[in-house]
Amino acid sequence: MLTFIQDSPSQRVVFASGSLARLGEETERLALRRALVVATPGSGARLGAHAAELLGARCVGVHAQAVVHVPRAVADAGIVAAKEHAADGIVAVGGGAAIGLAKAIAIALSLPILAVPTTYSGSEASPIVGTTEGEKKVTLRDPRAVPRTILYDPDLTIGLPPAVSAASGLNAIAHCVEGLWIAERTPISTALATEAMRRFGDALPKVVADGSNMDARCECLAAAWLAGIVLTSGTALHHKLAHVLGGLGLPHAETHSIILPHVTRFNLEAAPDAFARLCEALQTDDPAHALGVMLSGFPLPQGLREIGFDRGRIDAVAQDVAKLAVKHPRPAGFADVKAILEAAY
Repeated sequence: MLTFIQDSPSQRVVFASGSLARLGEETERLALRRALVVATPGSGARLGAHAAELLGARCVGVHAQAVVHVPRAVADAGIVAAKEHAADGIVAVGGGAAIGLAKAIAIALSLPILAVPTTYSGSEASPIVGTTEGEKKVTLRDPRAVPRTILYDPDLTIGLPPAVSAASGLNAIAHCVEGLWIAERTPISTALATEAMRRFGDALPKVVADGSNMDARCECLAAAWLAGIVLTSGTALHHKLAHVLGGLGLPHAETHSIILPHVTRFNLEAAPDAFARLCEALQTDDPAHALGVMLSGFPLPQGLREIGFDRGRIDAVAQDVAKLAVKHPRPAGFADVKAILEAAY
């Protein structure tokens, strides 16, 4: 018998070419007077500086120190910066690293976030935040991590390198695939996951092949938003395995991309509804194979060994994941996880 709980946090979404120009207006809508802009170093810092210009007197500074996996020291430094500037809100400009740091600050200080995503990770639509401490990634769910407003400006993705488009897109696809087999799925989350998969399946290869394809860019950005909402419902084997690997310092999106076909093949044997939906969305009779083909056609690492994973740690990682006792859609014990890691290596 069907039972579910749908908990959808309130969030304003502005999606339009050139919407970055509305940053000041949207910040005023949130009644922010002392916004701290959070970004990554390099090109992210330049975009952060442009955001600060648009905000004018409403901006108290740019903190361009975000890095992947949000190490605890980086999160603490961001919290200190927000306190020192007496910030009353965070404007996160960039990909998952910038948005992740903004979430850590927001939770610590109960500040609102306005997010301006520039990749396809979908993090901006979920309440999940992760930080790393040593070789362990710690994730938690907190409603304060959900940005109050998202500004989606497809123009900001035009210069995104093919590898970044591919990796962040596959990361978001992983949210959708997993969302179709988790025990917590709902009619809404499965519908959104299916629609996001349909959009990604068609548009992501087009974006990787031609980064100037604006229609495909728009499709991927919309799909990323849907994927982020799907992630709100919960996670299972794929994300738990990716998080353990992330604690070892492996790149986040690339790790998701590499293990996705292998986890999919393992779980779809016990998830007929997910199998049917993925077959329809990807127009295939073998979704795991289709995801592997997609990965092989992208300029990305194809195995865990290519991103610095030590094969000698397979048993330890498999033990850590097995301890999490993932049961749905099928139990994943030590031998199962080890086999997945061997295949992904």
